[in-house]
Amino acid sequence: MASAGNSLDLETVLKVGLDKVIDTLRVDGGWIALDRDLTLELVCHRGISQDYAATIAGVPLDEAVAGLAFTSQETVIVGDTAASPLVSPSALREGIAPMLVLPLKSRSRVLGVLAAVTRGPRCYSADDIDAAGAAGAELAVAIEQALLIRAQRDRIDRQRLLLDAAETVNRSVDSASLEMNILAEAARLVDAQKSALLAVRGDVMVAKEVYGLSDNFKQLFVVPLEDSLFGKAVLDGETVAVEEVGAEGAIAARLGDEGEYRSLLTAPLQSHRGTYGALAVFYDRTRHFREYDKTLFRTFAIHATIALDNRRLIHEKDQMAVLDGLTGVYNRSYLEMTLERTTKEVRRNGGAVSILFLDLDDMKKVNDTYGHQAGDRALRELRSEERRVGKECRSRW
Repeated sequence: MASAGNSLDLETVLKVGLDKVIDTLRVDGGWIALDRDLTLELVCHRGISQDYAATIAGVPLDEAVAGLAFTSQETVIVGDTAASPLVSPSALREGIAPMLVLPLKSRSRVLGVLAAVTRGPRCYSADDIDAAGAAGAELAVAIEQALLIRAQRDRIDRQRLLLDAAETVNRSVDSASLEMNILAEAARLVDAQKSALLAVRGDVMVAKEVYGLSDNFKQLFVVPLEDSLFGKAVLDGETVAVEEVGAEGAIAARLGDEGEYRSLLTAPLQSHRGTYGALAVFYDRTRHFREYDKTLFRTFAIHATIALDNRRLIHEKDQMAVLDGLTGVYNRSYLEMTLERTTKEVRRNGGAVSILFLDLDDMKKVNDTYGHQAGDRALRELRSEERRVGKECRSRW
């Protein structure tokens, strides 16, 4: 196992380790399956057909002989596959007779299983089992090291993706696509298939925008702020991870069925300026979340919040540039800009431009007699009346 143990590449470790066990036991073939989100995922095989490999590509931990070896952490030998309920009929079609499955136990946990198979009669001696166990233990250590290195590389890659995602979102702060960019980048960053931007509306939360989800789901998504998974993220200010939504109550199960997802992550969108709501990503399959997954997602949610804050500030600044601070009516700068644009359009396409002026008589007397606060109130009331009349006129036209 020296060459496998010294390799940094997981695929090389798996191939060399499997070959050694097969050669040591003098069997016809075998495979290795590793634990991936509560499923034994086939990662390496030799001496079996592609059709058979496809049938064992993903086995739940509570099924089949591989699952028994994994959960019991003991080597399992099936002398006659035809008589064992733990072996699928596909093994018989493959011509497999005896089967030996051993857990790959590292120093910290069970990583997966290794199976050795033959197509003829075979009895495993105690020496065979000891040799297989020793080779499996050595292989497990090498796999754990390779997985650790892969995880470190994955973190580096994710950090790079995080920077790219933040940059993409920041570039679109002043565009109409900001929210959709946030959702697309969030899903890409954490390998999710779907995402949603959730907004607080009184005592409920609604889906303001969705990515990879139907309009029907968007309309259906109305959940209480209190006593909901998504509300918990907002109220507690923390990232909430749900590995199986079906176990989280009727509302979560109903939304999971409608959205066709099994797991989710949701993080609050909060800043010193207030709470926007929450960002959520969804997975089609059951997903086991590490602390790093939650930290990465929460970090991106902070970047998304900053982008939403910046868009709000830009909008407020634009409004301040063209609106009167007292009455909220458009100011002279906006009037000049609009007149210039409208005049050019009329010259190009024909037509006429009309301007209506409103004058409040004796405004100085109001200020001198009742004070400037009363004058300000009169201006605001005039603005309200102008809006009402304008709305009524537009409805008639």
